[in-house]
Amino acid sequence: MIHTSNVRVIEIRNFFKKVRKLVNFSIIVLAFLSFVYLVYWTAVMSDDMVLDYTAKYFSPLAKFFFSGDTSVDIYRSTGIVLGLLIIPVSFIYYIADKIEASLINRENRIQEILENNRKKQEHINSLMQYEVIDNYSICLSLDYESKKTITDETKTILNSVVFEKIKKVLIANFEGIKVNCGNVLIVTSRNFEKYDYLYSTLLRALAKIKNVVENKYDLKMIPNIISDAYVQNEAVNKIERYSDEIKKLNFKNRALSTAMFSKKYKYLRHNKYAGIPIGEYALFKENGMGTYELNVVFKNLSQTLASIS
Repeated sequence: MIHTSNVRVIEIRNFFKKVRKLVNFSIIVLAFLSFVYLVYWTAVMSDDMVLDYTAKYFSPLAKFFFSGDTSVDIYRSTGIVLGLLIIPVSFIYYIADKIEASLINRENRIQEILENNRKKQEHINSLMQYEVIDNYSICLSLDYESKKTITDETKTILNSVVFEKIKKVLIANFEGIKVNCGNVLIVTSRNFEKYDYLYSTLLRALAKIKNVVENKYDLKMIPNIISDAYVQNEAVNKIERYSDEIKKLNFKNRALSTAMFSKKYKYLRHNKYAGIPIGEYALFKENGMGTYELNVVFKNLSQTLASIS
């Protein structure tokens, strides 16, 4: 027996179970009465006194079938009729099975349609969680190491020069992006399809400039790149703050991406800069604790840039 949680199917099965019980009972009653009437006919044929004392019990049903017959053969005919009635009553059993199967199939089809609609809606809802992620940022920060002392003012000047050069390259090659130069370089865009090209262009420009700066000033440039995504336009100062907080987790010289960005990136079936999940990190802040689920794209960003240049 196939089990189901469909209440309507259970009700149908219970109803037709009762119908079959009624049919079975009717068949047994008909068979019993048929046998009794045939025995009774045999008895009255053997002794007329049996008829005199018992006719009032057997004649009503016999008269129902054969109202115009006054012979004792009416009881034999009644027994035969009752026996023959078993055939159409048994056929009701067959009809009940067919009707039950038809009703259950209909209910199953209805449930299948409802389930398909539910799955379609779930699929639409699951896609919506990706569709609402509609913009991203690439945040580039730079630090420097040298045998000589490097003042903060010098770092600021170097950053300004480097960021402006990279900004010119990006603006010249991409429409619809925003590039903000401050303590960090922040690129924001809504065009996820162009992300790989944009990221590659940024890496090439950074690699070229890094090579020039390091050779010219005898220092080592330590870059850090973080890609993030958002469900709405995020303010530049917040993006910079997120970047600073992630850098405090001691991720120097790495290219990283957040779980939010990775979620959208993989949904779009991109994989060039997908990164490898490295877990969730907690950072204690003044107003509580922040957590970041991160992916590492390049573990040694300087080495990657060196291979590009």
